[in-house]
Amino acid sequence: MSHTNYYINAGELEEASQSTLPLGAVKPTGWVYNQMSIQADGLTGHLDEFWDSVGSYSGWLGGTGENWERGPYYCDGLVPLAYLLENEKLIEKAGKWIEWTLNSQTEDGNFGPGDNEDWWPRMVMLKVLIQYFEAKGDERVPKFMDNYFQFQNRNIIEKPLQSWGKARGGELIYCIHWLYKRTGQDYLLKLAEIIHKQTTDWTGIFCKFPFIRPTNFYYHWDKELYHYGTDKVMKLYHETHIVNIVMGIKEPGLFYRQSKLDIHREAVYKAIENLTQYHGFVNGLFSGDEHLSGNNPSQGSELCSVTEYMFSLQTLLEVFEEVKLADILEKLAYNALPATITKDFKGHQYDQQPNQVLVTKAKRNWFNNREDANIFGLEPNFGCCLANMHQGWPKFVKNFWMATADGGLAAVVYGPCTVAAKVGNDVDVTLKEETEYPFDDMIKIKFECSQSVGFPLKLRIPGWCTRATASINGCDMVDSEGGRYLVIDREWHDGDFVILTFPMNIRVSHWYQNSVGIERGPLVYALKIGEQWEKLKGREPYSDWEVYPTTPWNYALEIDTDCPDNSFKVVKNEVGYQPFDSVNPPIILKGWGRRLPEWKLENNSAGDLPMSPVSSDEPAEIIELIPYGAAKLRISQFPYIEREKEINK
Repeated sequence: MSHTNYYINAGELEEASQSTLPLGAVKPTGWVYNQMSIQADGLTGHLDEFWDSVGSYSGWLGGTGENWERGPYYCDGLVPLAYLLENEKLIEKAGKWIEWTLNSQTEDGNFGPGDNEDWWPRMVMLKVLIQYFEAKGDERVPKFMDNYFQFQNRNIIEKPLQSWGKARGGELIYCIHWLYKRTGQDYLLKLAEIIHKQTTDWTGIFCKFPFIRPTNFYYHWDKELYHYGTDKVMKLYHETHIVNIVMGIKEPGLFYRQSKLDIHREAVYKAIENLTQYHGFVNGLFSGDEHLSGNNPSQGSELCSVTEYMFSLQTLLEVFEEVKLADILEKLAYNALPATITKDFKGHQYDQQPNQVLVTKAKRNWFNNREDANIFGLEPNFGCCLANMHQGWPKFVKNFWMATADGGLAAVVYGPCTVAAKVGNDVDVTLKEETEYPFDDMIKIKFECSQSVGFPLKLRIPGWCTRATASINGCDMVDSEGGRYLVIDREWHDGDFVILTFPMNIRVSHWYQNSVGIERGPLVYALKIGEQWEKLKGREPYSDWEVYPTTPWNYALEIDTDCPDNSFKVVKNEVGYQPFDSVNPPIILKGWGRRLPEWKLENNSAGDLPMSPVSSDEPAEIIELIPYGAAKLRISQFPYIEREKEINK
């Protein structure tokens, strides 16, 4: 094992340059702390009190109720949220699940509900136990996992991965490698190799990528439903299922540390490249209204795909020192995640749309999701997202900072926080990251340490930033281009501070039908549409809601695509307690647009985008764009009119 304060490199695994810190080393502050407090006051903190799937009857609490993935999913967010907020009420709630699980292990090493032997939900609960161990250091956990992996090693050939477990074997490899880095037991790598071979061949799929069209080109759900369960249909079902896919992105990357084969590294980047090209959106997501559905921005993306893609990127950042992966992670966290959850964290969507102009219970062009998939509510469409939405913010915050193999610290993604960690030769330091990022371009990092200590500080410079600046104690300015890590290796003293500035120019990205996305920093911007919320059903505050537009949405942007900064006025407001609020957004981009009367609703969604550039005889109007995460109704992929001359503002 390499000389480091944390388990970064071990045994036969390929050396890594950085590793996640234990849960609790990074704590949220500022607006991120507020965001997570809202979550604790919302569904995460109270779901077990009224939703039977994670209530006292859960099979994961010894009851006769749901005994598959929902309890583990819920805990996968509850545990990190509880410990990052140091919320004793939530810690007590989480403890019930942990204790039951640890006490459920049988003599042969198996654990969990005895009436469900599926490998899959146990993979999720193992991830929960890892987080609990990192927070509390409970030595029962490594022994528990060793016993279970010994059991699995004895039985996995006779009882191989099937169905969801087969598609999601990468989650198990993650857990096996976690234990291997601590124990170095050879059988664990052999088990991981078996799991890799039994898992869906994501390496082959991502490199060859056969799914360049929407899934309904390959099979029609209504027709094939009668054949559901057959080998042919189930193979297509799992290989086009969006949550399987975003979980699968990590599998080749994780196994690369063991195989050291370039094909496994390449598969990760081919996955992102191909999925973005054929099914990608400006918000960083891929279409998946259960299954891949092309890149029309009226298609949906499942909430589970947001949180699971985020986790895949977080794990890959431990394997590959790639700024691009962190850029995508920030885009998801600061756009797609808040967009699909109500601002009080008491409701969510199953599917969000990049161009979402009507939120109602109605038929849409989903592949196989139901009519209520895009309403904001308690359990729209299906309950997996209600169980699995909770991990997004806490796991993201946990990975703001990572330890480096040379005894330093790396700022991987940015947000207000404190990090307490060991650096150099086992010296404790605390860094306070003061910022309103992503709503502001300045980040101040203050050092607290009882003694001077030398260590490298790695600072990610986002790929969208053309030229960043860093100063040390108000001087020693350093410039850095984007898309790399800036490393400052020096002796640090108590009271030192670094100020980073990332100039946020407005950028144009091109998408379906040559539509444009408007981006500034890590934020995507969307047309502000007036919202009328109408209660559909349920007891408040956990009700189901439809949202109707009160202002027009069918605008084309009038924009200079070569110099988009000239097309908008940036208005900055105070960052409120809940910044993802369409009424009081922290940033507004004021620009010009013209209505396209021919662009209308089709099948209860924004109609097909006209090919851009377009023309319009309608008068130019001032329009406002707000952060995507704040806009529950929106256009984020716009048709555009190429501006030929400056409009007199």
